[in-house]
Amino acid sequence: MGLIEKLRSMLGIQEKIATAAQTSLIRSKRNVELNRKWLTLYQPDFFGRAHHSPNKRWIVGCDDSDGNGRGGYREAGNGRVILVDYQADKVMHELTKFARPVDAVVSDVGSYIVHDSGFGDTLQGDVIAIDVAGEEIFRRHYSANVSNIGLSPCGRFAAVQTANAPNEDGNIFEVLDINLGVVIFTVPPATGWAKNYLFNTDNNGNLCEIVVEHKDLGCFRYSATGDFQDSEAFQAAQLDKGDYATKLMAAQNLLKTDFAPDNAQKALSVADSALSEGANGRSDWAAVAHRVRGESYELLGQLTEALDAFEQALALNPKIGVQRRVTYLRKKLSARE
Repeated sequence: MGLIEKLRSMLGIQEKIATAAQTSLIRSKRNVELNRKWLTLYQPDFFGRAHHSPNKRWIVGCDDSDGNGRGGYREAGNGRVILVDYQADKVMHELTKFARPVDAVVSDVGSYIVHDSGFGDTLQGDVIAIDVAGEEIFRRHYSANVSNIGLSPCGRFAAVQTANAPNEDGNIFEVLDINLGVVIFTVPPATGWAKNYLFNTDNNGNLCEIVVEHKDLGCFRYSATGDFQDSEAFQAAQLDKGDYATKLMAAQNLLKTDFAPDNAQKALSVADSALSEGANGRSDWAAVAHRVRGESYELLGQLTEALDAFEQALALNPKIGVQRRVTYLRKKLSARE
């Protein structure tokens, strides 16, 4: 064998070694990889949003695309949903029957719910419950866009909130019993859209109450029949912890429900705080803040300060709704002179 042939032989052996090493490395990697909120699979090839079970064992991956790179609004091309056992590095099943699976929540037993927003621009959404084997066990269609969903760790109870729509499905909060296939209650959401849902059950697995969690504001309870339990606590949280828009809306509600001087003083303090926290840079919200200040001052009997606040509100927004109060206060203050 000549020198050239020997060199070729050595290079071939090195290439085989490198290829074998790469193959070994690939085989040693996990099939299921997680990068923060994103799930990647090698077999089958998949990339989508990851949704964890509370015990971190199960992950549901949602891919809202038609397989050709097109996601979001469209008229055809189903998305994909995959359930994996992350601890075992195992794909349990893959489903391609959902039009646009945009959200999911998975329980500690591997069952989960999917929010399918559907094709087209119709106000709609489906919440579908799937067991660990990939079988559909419950479905509820809404003639409104679904905004938030939640699922109990046991997989039995689901929470759904919808956006506004001109029908009975618009702006509702409801809790479902997946096992029985029934709606437990449907009510207007007392706290708006929640960030998270907590399900408190008794020793027999029956629902005792559901807790809605709001970013920065805290947690607030509904009974098992849908009665809101924490009205005062929620109002206090809005006034003390909300952003300036939340504070101002809560202050307006406070003045509408109770005219006590203490409430007027609280609303006045909240309006001043809202202005310093950013409302002053927005003419619309600044006008609301000054209206709240005017109403508060008027309830406290400080009519000069009330008139000044109302006039500031009008200067920012002529349609703020205080022109009659301004006219009345001007006449009353003139009569005193």
